[in-house]
Amino acid sequence: MDDSFMMDFRPETNGAVTAGEALFAYLKREIVSGNAKPGMALPTIQKLAEMSGVTFRIARGAIERLAREGYVRSRPRVGTVVLPRDAHVMRGKVLFALPDVDASSYHVTQIADSLHRELGKAGYVFTTAVFSQNPRHDHSFIKCELDHAPDIVVSMYAKTHLRRYLAGKGIRCIYVYGEKPEENEGPWIRFSAEDAISVFVEHCVRKGVGKVVQVRFSGNETPDAESALSAAGISCAWKTIPRWDVLGRYEGIERAAFETFLNMPQEKFPDVFLFWDDFVAQGALTAFMKRGVSIPRDIKIAVLSNRGRGPVYTEPLTRFECDAAAAGEKIAGFTLSMLAKGRVPAPPVISPQYVFGSTFPY
Repeated sequence: MDDSFMMDFRPETNGAVTAGEALFAYLKREIVSGNAKPGMALPTIQKLAEMSGVTFRIARGAIERLAREGYVRSRPRVGTVVLPRDAHVMRGKVLFALPDVDASSYHVTQIADSLHRELGKAGYVFTTAVFSQNPRHDHSFIKCELDHAPDIVVSMYAKTHLRRYLAGKGIRCIYVYGEKPEENEGPWIRFSAEDAISVFVEHCVRKGVGKVVQVRFSGNETPDAESALSAAGISCAWKTIPRWDVLGRYEGIERAAFETFLNMPQEKFPDVFLFWDDFVAQGALTAFMKRGVSIPRDIKIAVLSNRGRGPVYTEPLTRFECDAAAAGEKIAGFTLSMLAKGRVPAPPVISPQYVFGSTFPY
């Protein structure tokens, strides 16, 4: 394609698609069909606007989108040239923002690895930035990455103060887990254990369970099986474990759980403990073994756990199993759909699978 190329293109007038979308589709079709061969220079943006009857801004937008999607590249003193279809180009940048307290979490790092891999294959540079969950802290921790103009931010567990900061910067965002954002802040990929909870409740009913205690650590956002259990006629209560942060986030949670269950009178045990954190579960399991409590004879246990890494026990755990790598792939797929700027599907929901084990047998 050169300046003498006769374009068979007219802007849409029926409002079905914008002139920019139509021009992009036309140029892409010319490239894919081979009419515009690899190495050919496209007309200048000004010339392209004149030939196609659109504004300079619309023509520039179509060229920029072709570049993002790997069809063309700008070369000094040459102009915008058509790339080979197998060319590996940088289409843009994606920033993954995660809270400092979860930066070393297995679940979060597995999601980050999947995002890095899938977005990298699609031609996007992937970077990470850690932010503080404390609203009194400034945002210098993430500002330097925003200065590099990412195309989109994927943020996990973002609190209101960070969402408002990003909204003020005009950055497109996808929010993963945590609080539900406002509609104008961006789409939300939520974690839902509803389906697994339904299977768990059916399991409890079949086994004649009378009482379940759900266990979490202080300040942790968790699923809640209480309403489903109550609807099935099963008593439900909560046990909250304090955080001993002086020992470190994870070691402190595990140690506090160990001390709690080491000293809990056995007559206060329910039929089933449902642990919504694997570090809490590990501390409790260690305490039960030290006390000589038999599982599942004396107490039955189910635990939220990551596939490939969970509490260590002598028997397979009955568990709400999360596949973090697969979750990362779902998040990456949705991110790519947002970057494509076409019709965006509904955000995926990340769900665990209920897996039967020896600690609460089928």
